[in-house]
Formats: sequence, C-alpha cells, structure tokens
Amino acid sequence: MSRKKAKAPLGAAGLIAGIVAIAVVMAPGTLSNFVSSTQTQPVSVSTGDAGLVIAGSGGSNSGVYPGGPAQLIATRTVSNTGDVALSLASGFGASGGLASSVILTISVQTGACAATPPASWPGDSGRWQGKTNGLTTAVATTITPGATRNLCVWQSLDANAPNGTQGQTAAVTITVTGTQTAP
Repeated sequence: MSRKKAKAPLGAAGLIAGIVAIAVVMAPGTLSNFVSSTQTQPVSVSTGDAGLVIAGSGGSNSGVYPGGPAQLIATRTVSNTGDVALSLASGFGASGGLASSVILTISVQTGACAATPPASWPGDSGRWQGKTNGLTTAVATTITPGATRNLCVWQSLDANAPNGTQGQTAAVTITVTGTQTAP
C-alpha cells in the first residue's frame, strides 16, 4: 500500500491571493480626488472711524427731597466726530449716604435742556432713568456722523428714601459710551 504525502494547504502564492481577495472585499469603493480652483478679484474691507466727544463743565448741587421734582444738574454737548453712526448707552454709579436713593434721568436730545425732564420724549432722543444702584429703563439712541446733541442730566430722590437724609450727599458718576452701528 502506498501512502501519498499531504500537500501544504496553501503555498506562498495562495496566501497572497487570499490577502488580495480579502482586501478587495473589504475595500470601501473606488477612491478619487478632484481639485478645482478659481481666482477672484481682490476686495477691500475697512472699518469706520468712531469718535465721541462730550464737552462742557460745571454742574449744579441742587438740593432735592424725597419724592420731590427732578432738578437739572448738568448739561453737556455730545458730538459724533467719526464717520460711522454711534449707538449711545449710559451707566450710573454713586457713593455717599444718599447713593442708593438717588434717581437720575438722562436725555440725549436736539433741543435745549429744560429745568425738569420733559413729559414726553421726542423720537430722536434717548432716555435713561434709574437709581444709581441699577439702571431701570434704557431707551437707545443713535447719533449720526457729524451730529451734535445735548446731554441733559436730572436728579431726584426716591420717595422712599430713608429717614435722616437731610444734609447727606451722593457723588454721582455717569458713563456714556458710543458703539459703532452697522451702516
């Protein structure tokens, strides 16, 4: 009886063919790469020049009493010296014994400042009013390039100011900022 020798299951060629077959089955598909380009004309991007000038000096140390009428304490001119429109905003601060009871009303308007705040506000004026410990009302206003407006500041004392306010003071700080608006 003769016995046949067992052949090797796969030779080197069979192993390579198996790997290629597995790679073809596992491959995600045909790969290609497309590149396209085009050239555009150059463009310029520029920003505007924002300029805000507040001018004037002095003020009033008008006395006020709890719940009494507002008193005009400062008048300034606000000018937009830049070439873009500015949206104006205001912030208040105060220190001293009456700091938490002082109410400020600020208006940016085209006309002169009256002794007391106007009962109605023209469409082009901004008005901010609030206690110095927190702004309660804000109406934005925009000032165009080259324009000048009057900034009027009135103060009054909250009707619920604590007893013993006679002779006390508050040092008030007002910050007006201008932010460039989109054309």
